[in-house]
Amino acid sequence: MYGIHSITQDDKISVVYIKNPPDIPGMAFITFSALSEENIDVDLILQTASQNRGADIIFTIHDSDIEKTEHTLRRTFQEHPNTDIVIDSNISKITVSGEGMQGKPGVAAKVFKCLWDSGIKIINISTSEIRICMLVPAEQGRDALIALVECFDIEL
Repeated sequence: MYGIHSITQDDKISVVYIKNPPDIPGMAFITFSALSEENIDVDLILQTASQNRGADIIFTIHDSDIEKTEHTLRRTFQEHPNTDIVIDSNISKITVSGEGMQGKPGVAAKVFKCLWDSGIKIINISTSEIRICMLVPAEQGRDALIALVECFDIEL
């Protein structure tokens, strides 16, 4: 009915927050080209809208790249002391996916209701036509996975 084929959990990732970057064109390019040059794989990219300052950039990385990412970003933003780099490794990424989700109203609502009913805090959300990714606190990752698997009657 909802077209979901899999629900997964990844605990080996960290979320990176670039807060208050300079308000100049090309900030996403500058950021991600520096990371690319260091062969750092990124996922779940989000950018916030802001007024009167640069838009915050949020993305996930593999835990194994934390040190390299922090070093690269501090070097990239060294001339912008108001930019804050925060890396949080205390998260879990939960992904609900399936090609059958596309064009089915109510999938996102049911996903979020399942987590709400289970008392799961959602930190960030990213979606596409066939995927809903959510970052949740690490200590709630397994509970989030179980809640969604039960809610959608999916086998792990």
